[in-house]
Amino acid sequence: MKVVHPFTPGLGGNEDSMVLTGQYGGLQFMFTGDLGQDGEKKIIAHYPQLRTDVLKLGHHGSKTSSAPEFIQALQPKVGIISAGRHNRYGHPNQETLATLEQQHVPYFNTQTNGMIRYRFRAHHPGYWETVMKEDAT
Repeated sequence: MKVVHPFTPGLGGNEDSMVLTGQYGGLQFMFTGDLGQDGEKKIIAHYPQLRTDVLKLGHHGSKTSSAPEFIQALQPKVGIISAGRHNRYGHPNQETLATLEQQHVPYFNTQTNGMIRYRFRAHHPGYWETVMKEDAT
């Protein structure tokens, strides 16, 4: 894993989220924590050649993250949204989903797909698995 954010010490707010990138099973992954759009724009300014295959979208798919220019610059092949079902914040936001659709980025969402796992072994192609528990409501 490589830390690509934060650039300076902070007080631990969303704007100080640690962003990690690394390669697993032949795919480049990026995990963005709760970083907002300003931080995303700083990352692509600092690392203009940065690309990723799998992007775990920031802040549970909220509209404060996943700037269209960030998604466009990274060119992810798959997005992952981690958000609880029926959450009080309305995550993921429809603007974020529209951004993914406009940029032709398919995505997994823990609300509708449940647990998301990428399985791989050396010298074998990887594959995605999802498991949804029975609805307890």
